[in-house]
Amino acid sequence: MRKKILHLIISIIIIVLSLWYAFQGVSFSLLYNELAKADYLYLLPAAALVMITYFFRAVRWHYLLRPVKNIPVKNIFSPLFIGFMANMLPARAGELIRAYVLGSKENVRFSAAFATIFVERLFDMSMVLLMLLSIMFFYADILAQGSPDSGAIVRNIIAFGWISLALSVILFAFMCLLIYKNESAMKFVRLFIRPLPDRFGLKIIELVNAFTEGLSILKDKKGFFASIFFSFLIWVCLTVTCLPVYYAFGFAGKIPVLSSLLILNLSVALSTLFPAPGFLGPFQAACVFALHEIFKLPKETAASYGIVLWVVSMGLTVAAGTIFAVKDHVSIKELSETQGGKKPA
Repeated sequence: MRKKILHLIISIIIIVLSLWYAFQGVSFSLLYNELAKADYLYLLPAAALVMITYFFRAVRWHYLLRPVKNIPVKNIFSPLFIGFMANMLPARAGELIRAYVLGSKENVRFSAAFATIFVERLFDMSMVLLMLLSIMFFYADILAQGSPDSGAIVRNIIAFGWISLALSVILFAFMCLLIYKNESAMKFVRLFIRPLPDRFGLKIIELVNAFTEGLSILKDKKGFFASIFFSFLIWVCLTVTCLPVYYAFGFAGKIPVLSSLLILNLSVALSTLFPAPGFLGPFQAACVFALHEIFKLPKETAASYGIVLWVVSMGLTVAAGTIFAVKDHVSIKELSETQGGKKPA
């Protein structure tokens, strides 16, 4: 209970500080005018792109899971949407919940399911790093012209990229070691757990072995490259999803099309460093920083954009997740217990 309360307090602090940055100095009458004059018909293609992104996510997860169990794509939508919906809970436990729901529905060990999600995140991080390189290539001059504060933030984002790259390489190397040189990897694990009591050490060994099962995608060349391909499609869709909302607020053509790369990269970086339920707060801060500080749009326009795009993406996620949760009889209490670590094994 104390852990949940602590997560809730930290989440509230992150949300409040992020939204304070995003809306500081904003005229709420101008903000209302921006929201009132927006052409919301453009949200229809944005919503369609959000759902297409989830389809690509489901297909990618199908390939990642295939060495563990060949699960039809249509059976993957339920745990996928329920997991992403659960990111609205404090501590962003959606990944744990996604693995638990899949295990419950498809009789897949939690550790193996979670391993596939872990690999999925490495693919996503690779795409984010590719976006960061693209931003540095296309927008180096624009970023250099920003204010001292914006320049410091950009430098921190670049540092985040380098750290993420180093961690990704280390993690990927260890995963390959688990698959191809398992005994060597397990020697390292046993060395690490030596100070722990035997019962904890045995449990960790069991979890690592189950986790290794979920890494079998590294041996499936077809599945591996299919996963990379669908990761690329996912992030292309996420990038393009931003563009219809540009038209909704009337600034399409006034800023570069690929500015959406900067919005996505900033939102990922801020949401990773400052995890908040449903990305609320860090996402709006990223939109305001990119559109207002870098591309010089009015802050009210940038804030309105951040509100609407968040509502579209998270609204659809919560709606679909709720439908699947009701259909599969997954309760909020069950999700909360999973978040607290009571269910997975």
